[in-house]
Amino acid sequence: MSKITIGIIGGTGVMGRLFEKEFLSAGFDVLIAGRKTTLTYNDLVRQSQVVILSTPVKSAIEIAKKIGTILKKDQLFMDFCSLKEDVVASMLENSCAEVCGTHPMFGPFVDSLKNQNVVICPCRGKKWTDWVEKFFKSKGAVVTKMDPLEHDKNMAIIQGLTHFLTISLAKFIQEKNILPDDISSCSTPIFRLKLDLIGRLFAQDTHLYSTLISENRHTQKVVDEFLNVFCKTKEKMFINNEEKKVDFLEEIKKYYGDFCDIALKESNKVLNKLYD
Repeated sequence: MSKITIGIIGGTGVMGRLFEKEFLSAGFDVLIAGRKTTLTYNDLVRQSQVVILSTPVKSAIEIAKKIGTILKKDQLFMDFCSLKEDVVASMLENSCAEVCGTHPMFGPFVDSLKNQNVVICPCRGKKWTDWVEKFFKSKGAVVTKMDPLEHDKNMAIIQGLTHFLTISLAKFIQEKNILPDDISSCSTPIFRLKLDLIGRLFAQDTHLYSTLISENRHTQKVVDEFLNVFCKTKEKMFINNEEKKVDFLEEIKKYYGDFCDIALKESNKVLNKLYD
């Protein structure tokens, strides 16, 4: 395969810039197009072998409709969006190119791709899918192949529910009129980490988190299921029977098995770093 030119639409954003650096360091040529660049989306498509959508989900869907007909069968059409079903469907319906949905499972502040998770959703063609997998593995990333529907259902828990819980805790602390500085002096390491995660979320683009929660069609069901389990847990933990409470916890512990000891070691490393 001759030298590849990779075009990133939305490449002026922080995620686009991260991957511009990673692709350049791997020896590829990179083109960047955004709303304010002189290079248009159409020109980028014509000059690239690989075209990547690095925009919010709704924008990616609409851009795919506009540029899809320009792509050819020997090109790769992919994306870096956090949701896959609708974006991949738009890329497939509006182009004849090979299509591979791609979700880097990390933000733009990582030092490298080493040991970072990347989910790819191969949808049409094999040649370019193999290239995508090879690139990420060459950077030390952990690559997992997944169906777009399965991906979005997983993201309803991994992103949607997780961010919902963080926002809910943040709102509860606000309702109690407690400032982080007021409570940090008596925080345990675990609670301090939770405060940091609250601050981390709100230090970034709130529109992104709104999207991750509300635009995933599977998230509301997951939240409802969680609230049901939350109520069951409340009943179990506030009964006047210590033995039953411990039995409830031991049943959960048994399910997680050896992972508990592994997680203890990993979390100790994180918490120790917190106070370095």
